[in-house]
Amino acid sequence: MLNKKGFTLIEVLVTILIVSASVVAIAAAFNTGVYVTADIENTDKAIRIAEAKMEEIEALVAESGVSALADSGPTADADFPNYNVTVNVTENLDPMPVEVTVSWVFRGDTLSFTLQALVADY
Repeated sequence: MLNKKGFTLIEVLVTILIVSASVVAIAAAFNTGVYVTADIENTDKAIRIAEAKMEEIEALVAESGVSALADSGPTADADFPNYNVTVNVTENLDPMPVEVTVSWVFRGDTLSFTLQALVADY
């Protein structure tokens, strides 16, 4: 009786197929993780831009009053040119609602974040 040691061609092919499918699945998961991380970083940056703009508005109101507020935008942020900032002010109300919207393009889609506040002279 022959004592054969080793693997058959079918066993090797099945093993290669399983390993290949595993590598493709891991690569797809990694790719998705990279996109999710980038999306979170973009959103975090937009939040920081909106907060900075809102602080500028609060400083303007403290210096010049609510009458100095006006709509603006969309304009590119000076430090982050891929982000557009729009300010909407609802006038003739006290306190005045102010919206700061930051928009950017990610993977072909336009995304945005809006920060709202009430601003008053007092």
